[in-house]
Amino acid sequence: MATIMDYLEWRGDLMFTLDPFNEVDGYVLAKFGCPDYTGAIPGTPDAINIGTAVEQYFALRGEEGEKLGVLASSSIIPAIRRLTELPRFRDIKAACFVQRLDEETSEQFSALSLLLPDGTVYITFRGTDDTFLGWKENLLMSVRDVIPAQQDALDYLEKTAAAFSGPLIVGGHSKGGNLAVYASANASPAVKERITAVYNYDGPGFASDFFQQDGYLRIRDRLRTYLPQYSIVGMLLPREEDVTIVSSSKPGVAAHDGFLWEVLGTGFIRCLEFSRGTQAFEASMQSMLINMNTEDRLAFVNELFDTLSETGVKTITDVTELHLRKALALGKDIYQKPEVHRFVSSLIELMVKDYAAAR
Repeated sequence: MATIMDYLEWRGDLMFTLDPFNEVDGYVLAKFGCPDYTGAIPGTPDAINIGTAVEQYFALRGEEGEKLGVLASSSIIPAIRRLTELPRFRDIKAACFVQRLDEETSEQFSALSLLLPDGTVYITFRGTDDTFLGWKENLLMSVRDVIPAQQDALDYLEKTAAAFSGPLIVGGHSKGGNLAVYASANASPAVKERITAVYNYDGPGFASDFFQQDGYLRIRDRLRTYLPQYSIVGMLLPREEDVTIVSSSKPGVAAHDGFLWEVLGTGFIRCLEFSRGTQAFEASMQSMLINMNTEDRLAFVNELFDTLSETGVKTITDVTELHLRKALALGKDIYQKPEVHRFVSSLIELMVKDYAAAR
């Protein structure tokens, strides 16, 4: 079946005036914001053409670009190169690039603004990168009402909205999708009125009381949430909004990569329900959250990442190089509560099935 890279070849010659912005475009531009554009894209509203931005990026990072980590799609770098050549995307401009890593507050944050030819500003928040810092922050969403990246996303949205006029689209993949929803729900009334759509691609949910807040209810009809049939990241924490389940060309954890989602025409191919593995994971995750109080969750997150840090590991890529027995030994020291053990066991089972399917 066709995927996003096929879509770029099929419809890349059609300007937005002939073929309006759609959900696949939203994902493509969300992933355009993944690389580190420090020194290549201004941190100010002084927008530059994406062709210039990409040229400067490769001049700084080398022809292969940076190593985005084991969890990042191998299609990202080829895609950003291709966008600069396609009539549909090549006139887009980029501005206001921000990147922040703070170990003290367990924060990983990056955002970018893309100015579409019709004057719409697409604000994209980057998802979790390859660092443990980013994944620790994901788990802290189950502990804290607001994590630092969510507050930064709200501040970024307000400042960017003040710098540019016109309609706003807000989007992101993985944690970036969560940030897009949070920022839009908590934006000022004037900014909220300018938001035409919020694209959340397989992003984690929120604590249940978030869905009762007035700001969320006012933005709810503009949420566009897409989860692959094998979703795992999107099942972290509860969600309330309508969800579009999309077909992925690969099963399991690999399905988090939207470049593997199947495309037909201007949209993703729909599925009627999640896979059995995803349904089991969701049930296990909800059981864990219900049976653990906030103090236990925080202790679990801190112990997990403190233990991994003691080994000298800083990224997910490093973890793949550790001996399996050592990882299991760490697990025995960490996973004490039965509900946490069940959750971890179900996740490991899904990963084992992925490895078997990849052979």
